[in-house]
Amino acid sequence: MLKRLILLATLIASPVFAAPAAVVFVNGIQNTFDDSVASMLVLKANMKAKKLDKDFVYGNAYNASNGFFSDMWQVFQQKKHETQNVKDFWRMLDGGTTQAGWMSQDIYDKYLNALSTSSMPELPEHLKMYRQYLAEGRKLVLVAHSQGNLYANTEQNMLISGPRNAQGKISSVGVASPAQYLLPGSSYITSSWDQVINGLRIIKNALPSNISIGFHPAQDILGHSFVKIYMNTEYPAADQVLNNVSLQAA
Repeated sequence: MLKRLILLATLIASPVFAAPAAVVFVNGIQNTFDDSVASMLVLKANMKAKKLDKDFVYGNAYNASNGFFSDMWQVFQQKKHETQNVKDFWRMLDGGTTQAGWMSQDIYDKYLNALSTSSMPELPEHLKMYRQYLAEGRKLVLVAHSQGNLYANTEQNMLISGPRNAQGKISSVGVASPAQYLLPGSSYITSSWDQVINGLRIIKNALPSNISIGFHPAQDILGHSFVKIYMNTEYPAADQVLNNVSLQAA
């Protein structure tokens, strides 16, 4: 009886979605717009080929590249402001009193302006897209590669704890993640052979590797490419990423 009551309470509390989920790709450094779209299309094709697509809509939250050194500077700025856990994100806003799950419109606007004029210039455009998908009654899954994970974590934080409270409506599937934390309901895949993330860990904290893909220099000597390594269906990461997207979009 108790189990039934718990299940009923969970179903009542869970958001009800009026439309199929939106799956949005968020790219990393040194990607042109065309590169980002191509990665999104590979993700979409693989989801359909594995019969994991449930009439999802697909989007592209583009993170513009300004050259290798500029992109790397931006990553280090974003890592500098990254917090160790979700609650700390909000404690930064008002000296320690803001609670996770709530933020006034005024604080939201100030923080959005601060981030968009410093380390995340695309943030307003990304959030506008996400709010539109949520307004259509869609669940939202961000598939973030490399630096895109730093965008995705911040964007989830703002939508979940902002005035629109999107708790249970948005999550991320991180790929080759340089982030140091994961939000509840999200997942990530980082290869132990990913030399870009391994190199970053020497000087910055990042989530540990959780899969071994192996060394494939003919595809990508750094083992970091979204398409050639993580979405390559000959390697084990692809199935895990695709299944995580499907599960989180359900």
